[in-house]
Amino acid sequence: MIHTSTPKIIMKKKEYSIEIGGKLLIAIFNDLADQANGSVMLKYGDTVILATAVMGENDKTALGYFPLTVDYEERFYAAGEILGSRFVRREGRPSEEAILAGRVVDRTIRPLFESYIRRDIQVVITVLSLGEDDPDILGIIGASLALGVSNIPWNGPVSAVRIGRQKGSPSFETNPSFLSRKTALYELDLIACGKDGNINMIEVGSKEISETDAMLALTTASEEIEKIQIFQKKIIAELGKKKTIIPKKEIPSEIIALFAENIAGKMVEYIFTGPGHDSINALKETWLVLVKEKAVDHIAFADDYFEDKVNETLHAEAINNNRRADGRSMDEVRPLYAEAGGISPILHGSGIFYRGGTHILSVLTLGGPEDALFIDSMESREEKRRFMHQYNFPPFSTGETGASVE
Repeated sequence: MIHTSTPKIIMKKKEYSIEIGGKLLIAIFNDLADQANGSVMLKYGDTVILATAVMGENDKTALGYFPLTVDYEERFYAAGEILGSRFVRREGRPSEEAILAGRVVDRTIRPLFESYIRRDIQVVITVLSLGEDDPDILGIIGASLALGVSNIPWNGPVSAVRIGRQKGSPSFETNPSFLSRKTALYELDLIACGKDGNINMIEVGSKEISETDAMLALTTASEEIEKIQIFQKKIIAELGKKKTIIPKKEIPSEIIALFAENIAGKMVEYIFTGPGHDSINALKETWLVLVKEKAVDHIAFADDYFEDKVNETLHAEAINNNRRADGRSMDEVRPLYAEAGGISPILHGSGIFYRGGTHILSVLTLGGPEDALFIDSMESREEKRRFMHQYNFPPFSTGETGASVE
């Protein structure tokens, strides 16, 4: 019999930690997800998440947009219980909490990518363990670290913190626990994300507080964010891979000249015509037809170039002339309209609300205790939800065809 020695396999691992809100935030870098471009496990108390970032190899210029996907995946095992349907013990579609948490991560990291990138980038946040601390903040920081140490081009890092306050308390809590947030006196729940002294994403659930207190909460958040930023930059400097260079495709001089001669002088007039996109869409159509006639070989650049110029014009007018596309100043609210009832006596309640061109219809149905929704998710176990808000966004809302968004 021939005996061969088996090499000993050891997980490669390096840890970093920082104290935030009286607890250690621990970043664990290992080779568990070694096929990803970047990955990290983050631990805060007994809550643990795995964040991964992967970039596809194929250029998808034909898409016409930046293909970033953020998935926030809850796992029932993270709660240490066998959950799910009473008959099918398996995770189904994402919960509302997971969808909202994923959107927060997306809104935080997306602005820090170059919009001209046309390669698939996917960030996946997987909740591995759920303690008394919400994993959503870890998801944001984890996404930042996974992208930061990867070779994916990204202008991070970016950090996040939750700031809370109990009514009557003179101080704020940093990353308050689930238990703290469920008390009757909990009056402010603020998630703030940002970098370099700037806030780029805010989520707030609050009772009425003063503007002074709101600003103080944001100032407190900024101070905590800066600590996490320093922490992340140190890690990225030590572990970060060399970034892949994805050059922005040069706009042909023929396109630039054609736009300057025929379209540039009309941008302000067509953009700032009031609510809606009819005017600017008409100008865009004129531009695309012109390009087809005059610069057929460069039609692929025409759409992106036009959108870039619209973006530049909107920013310039907002900064230099304090006005929005519909003519409002930056501190002016759109006209409001509200109507209660009036649709049918069959409905238990209904309301219509307008804010400028945004129109909402809400319908209320009342039921008894037996109509409550049974909740069995990672964060809510064997609870009954007596208030359910079902949001529908039909395609006709934007004058388009397709499937409804829920």
